[in-house]
Formats: sequence, structure tokens, C-alpha cells
Amino acid sequence: MRKDYVSCRTLIYDEDGEFLTNAKILDHDSNENTIKVQNLPALNSRKKCELVILTSPKPYSYKGTIHKTAINKSDAGKLIRLYQKREAENRRDPRYSTNILARIEALIFNNTVYKLHTAMAVQLINISKGGLRLRSKYNALAIGNRFPINVKIGDTDTMLTAEVTNITDSKTDYSEFGCHFVNKDS
Repeated sequence: MRKDYVSCRTLIYDEDGEFLTNAKILDHDSNENTIKVQNLPALNSRKKCELVILTSPKPYSYKGTIHKTAINKSDAGKLIRLYQKREAENRRDPRYSTNILARIEALIFNNTVYKLHTAMAVQLINISKGGLRLRSKYNALAIGNRFPINVKIGDTDTMLTAEVTNITDSKTDYSEFGCHFVNKDS
């Protein structure tokens, strides 16, 4: 079964890993391995890019080449040809810096979801195809905690499932949590 990326959000970076923009995917041709996004100014002078497509339960990352679509048409946008799809965890994979607010509303224990009384606001520091790093209140999570995380970009919500693998504390101000993506049922 092929993945359909229509209506998913994608984070777009230049070849050096610098964030350019985020966009909603307007069209996806799995036979041609292309996606179409809005014609955004940040993409005008670019030929190559790297993308993280936010899909549940874990994102996909690609390299891409950017092409213009038809001129003077109401549906004109940018066509991005995708290549080098990456799914498996590899610590050498690039981490993409980001500054996105998200929410953790539940924890998962023994494949059962337990809703929190109050949703936990977190900040995504970076994301890769295999995981993410987030910042939250000091000592808010523990190693081994699993949780669905709601990432909202624009009008699109993406639910990812992650597990805490490491913690870095900054005195008592906040903690950063390194997490890898997991399937909710595993």
C-alpha cells in the first residue's frame, strides 16, 4: 500500500538543514513520486531541498528537487520530486531544527491510553525521521514514557506517537526530552 500525502504538512529545509518554510501538500502523485505545494516565496530561488512529511504515527523524510508548475494557472504551485525516502532509524540522519508548539494529552501504558487531567504544552526543538526532541516543564516526563503528541501546523493536526529515550535538564527551568517514534500498539 502506498502512502497518500495529500493534506499532510511538510517541513521544508535547504540542503544545509536550515528551515525554509512549512506547507500543506496539495497533491501527491505516488507513480511520479512528486508532491505539489503552494508557490511560496521561500522556495523561489531553490532547486534542491530536504523535507519532513508529518504523517501518523511517524514522519517520513526525503530529499527533493523543486520545479515550477504551469505558469498563469489558478492552480500554479511548486512541484517537488521526492527521492531518498528514509524510514529506518539511523543516528546519522539529519535533525531538522524547528520551533513548533505541540500538546501531549495522554500517556500510553500497556497499550492503553490514559488521558491527562491537563494537556501538557511542549515545544518541538528538532525532528528527524526517527524521533524528536522537545522542551517542557522541568521533570515533566520520564525515560520510557510513551505518549501521543498532537502537532498543529496551520490548520492541520498530526498525531505522532513517541517514547522518551533520554532527558537533559537545565537546572530547574525546563527539561529537554529525546524521543523516538513508535507504533502505538508496539
